[in-house]
Amino acid sequence: MAAEKKHSVLFVDDEQRVLKSLKRGLIGEPYRALFAISGMEALEILAVQPVQVIVSDMKMPEMNGLELLQEVGRKYPDVIRMVLSGYSHTSTVLAAVNEGRIFRYITKPWSIDNDIKPALAAAVERFERREEERGEAKRLQVDNLQLQGKLDDGRKTVSQTKKVASEIYLRKTNSQRRSLERLQGVLNYVSSQAINLEMGEIDEESRKLVVEIKQVCREALEGLEKVYLLNALEVGEQKPVAAVLELPQFFAELNSMAKRRAEAIGLTIIFQAVGELPERVVTDAELLRAMIWEILENALQNSPSGGIVVCNAESQEIAEGVLRLTVTIRDTGSGIEPAKLKELQQPFVCGASGGNRHSSWGVGLSLARLIASKLGGSMKIGGSDQGCQVVLEVEMQAGSNNVDN
Repeated sequence: MAAEKKHSVLFVDDEQRVLKSLKRGLIGEPYRALFAISGMEALEILAVQPVQVIVSDMKMPEMNGLELLQEVGRKYPDVIRMVLSGYSHTSTVLAAVNEGRIFRYITKPWSIDNDIKPALAAAVERFERREEERGEAKRLQVDNLQLQGKLDDGRKTVSQTKKVASEIYLRKTNSQRRSLERLQGVLNYVSSQAINLEMGEIDEESRKLVVEIKQVCREALEGLEKVYLLNALEVGEQKPVAAVLELPQFFAELNSMAKRRAEAIGLTIIFQAVGELPERVVTDAELLRAMIWEILENALQNSPSGGIVVCNAESQEIAEGVLRLTVTIRDTGSGIEPAKLKELQQPFVCGASGGNRHSSWGVGLSLARLIASKLGGSMKIGGSDQGCQVVLEVEMQAGSNNVDN
């Protein structure tokens, strides 16, 4: 007897041939596949049966993919949202990823085995992880009530007190997160209205204003994502996940991304390896990327036009099968006064705004420092009037094809 499929994935596309192709290719997958020919039909399905993941085309008549996913986000916030499209309007696509809180964007032409199946597996895994986190939060709430009763009876212990304090901190953090989510909703609304205006017929001055509004919203949403990550790492909701990483390719991608940003603002960035980097390592690639990019972005923002940012990477074997990766980033900015170094590594503390090209949330340094500690390392900052130097150290395993998560 076949095992019951407990999760459902809803595909939405106005082309029947696309839906038929997906239906054929996903036979035998461990989830139910549902199909809708329009946004309205998708909403009708969602109203009568639970769906864990929705995958929508972007360009559809009557209700486009962005509008559908925004509506799903409002009515069914737990549903993991994805886009499967060939729509190539870059600004609209980027905005959709931000405003729709979209988990993954897959472009056409796509492969069922190489693109669709891995993305769906990751989406279902994310849904299950969120369910586990919600269950743990409920268990903590029950434990807290039980402990509170013991406290009222005067039977508290040090361990019980710590657990209650932890729960109080978690409630405070969740309250802050709800406030951020409301702010995020406002930004999403403003940005979506700007996108709607951009798609219409408007004069050049209005178009410039729309572009500026989208940019401000995008920077604010990026800032919120940093705050969410900092929050999740602090309370232990997100932990490093080990996976094989091709290190030279990782740094090549960072180099390409940083060079584009540097050239756009009149800076030069130099990436160089000190010695030979290992081909494959085992670490959390997303956290590693977020940590290094925060420091790179900070260096680029605080360097004057014509300045240089240098990023050196080297690795050292510190035990059998264990490596230490050291990334040193130097800039030619105004530097940081020694008296302010400690303060600026605290959350939501911003440095001098003069010369900064982007708005700052003041979480970049504290986020990088926290990630470094989660990856078994540290962050050290040195500043002078000649610029700033940040040394990031993390530990990782030597590369392997088989990783036990």
